[in-house]
Amino acid sequence: MGKERVAEAICGLVLAGGKSSRFGSDKASAPLAGRPMLQWVVSALETVCESLVIVRARGQVLPELQSSVPVVVVEDRYEAKGPLAGLVTGLAAVAQPLSFAISCDAPLLRPALVTFLAGIAGDHDIVCPYVEGFPQPLAAIYRPATCLPVFRDCVERDQLKITAAFGPLRTSIVREEAIRAIDPDLRSFRNANRPDAIVELERLVSEQ
Repeated sequence: MGKERVAEAICGLVLAGGKSSRFGSDKASAPLAGRPMLQWVVSALETVCESLVIVRARGQVLPELQSSVPVVVVEDRYEAKGPLAGLVTGLAAVAQPLSFAISCDAPLLRPALVTFLAGIAGDHDIVCPYVEGFPQPLAAIYRPATCLPVFRDCVERDQLKITAAFGPLRTSIVREEAIRAIDPDLRSFRNANRPDAIVELERLVSEQ
């Protein structure tokens, strides 16, 4: 089955190198319904993306993955600098005009959300969902050509909050009602922040 066509090609950018302090182990390799959690994210992205970039932490061993599109694994240039630094590392490896950034612990990601956000990018640098009262920068579209230099400058100055780096960039905020039209239960934003979250995620996976 072919990919859903969008105006600009998309690269899936997966941040896999988080500390996982609350989870207690490497979330990328954590088993979920018989597959590593990272594989669930890859399987969703490969249906709508031309390629994937996975950012791992220094020394992190990722699980074996299967993908129908090219996958590039890069090691985070920065140590313990957080997700904005991971975005800088990943965006530098993106070849497509748009990238969709997501963490590795979002196994219920709906591919339609990716194409919806990319489809409204227009002349914006960032398309960021606003869900349950908060921006969702780790489920957002970024334009590498314009975002990378701004984000890199912020990281070099130790200003590490992702949304604070949006300042000079053209950002489109997508409200929750528009997101729910694509993902009614907001499952794309369900993360495995704690080990007990796996039980609920497995129930939801079995339903879809």
